[in-house]
Amino acid sequence: MQSLWMLVAALLFSLVAAFVKLAIDAHSAWEIVFWRNVIGLAVLLPMSLRRAGGLRTLALTPHWRSHLARNVSGTTAVVLWFATTAFLPLATALTLNYTSSLFLGALLVAGAWRRGERGPQRRMLAALVIGFIGIVCVLRPTLAREQALWGAAGLLSGALGAIALLSLRALGKLGEPSTRTVFWFSLSGVMAGAGGMLAFGAHWPDARHLGYLVAVGVLALFAQMALTHAYGRGKPLLAATLGYSCIAFGSIWGWLFWGDVTPAEAWGGIALIVAAGVWSALLTAQAAVAGGTARRA
Repeated sequence: MQSLWMLVAALLFSLVAAFVKLAIDAHSAWEIVFWRNVIGLAVLLPMSLRRAGGLRTLALTPHWRSHLARNVSGTTAVVLWFATTAFLPLATALTLNYTSSLFLGALLVAGAWRRGERGPQRRMLAALVIGFIGIVCVLRPTLAREQALWGAAGLLSGALGAIALLSLRALGKLGEPSTRTVFWFSLSGVMAGAGGMLAFGAHWPDARHLGYLVAVGVLALFAQMALTHAYGRGKPLLAATLGYSCIAFGSIWGWLFWGDVTPAEAWGGIALIVAAGVWSALLTAQAAVAGGTARRA
């Protein structure tokens, strides 16, 4: 039952995307990233400082290169995802963001081949092909020609998200505490957002848009907590599968608030992407179990 927390996380992440779409008519993606992370830091920093025993212990790390890779890729992925919500239907933007699992599978296959390792590579490739066919099915009926650039930006967001996931895995193997990882990622979001605001301009939000921005920050914070709960205490494969319900939730908000209707062909593509993502997650889990068994032998 713990994995059902993933449904809560998926619902909250879909609401984050909806409020981003509401806010981005008056504020840039840089501003939204800034507000999201400022709110997150304001809530989490006092708790993190108490747990770590001070700012010096929380912040100092010998693994700054891994943090840099995680923060640059992850923050850029978030900026691109927020930007695409302004120009694409909500369900499409969420679908493209969730292609990170497919790109992660591709990176894992490439790494295994480079190391000469044997494993379920052919089945993983089949899953990836199915997933990328699904991407084509999603993009063709839902995007106008002038939206193609933003479709590419959404795919780039998914690819960078996969790199961020690999970097996050590397930090875990290095023994970095989650509080330090979250601290540096949130701080990088604040700095990136502030830099974008300085470069491209910003303004103080009115009462309505301030509410949208606060909602993005608070909902994203609770979504991350639910996500951590789902993966920390539930079954990872089930949690990953339930995570795709975010796309369905997003399609509901898109229909209710913006009149977006997802064509049947696009739903077929979404089904292929979900199936491929679940299959690749299963193959990755099986490979991890096999690798652990081989090392113990």
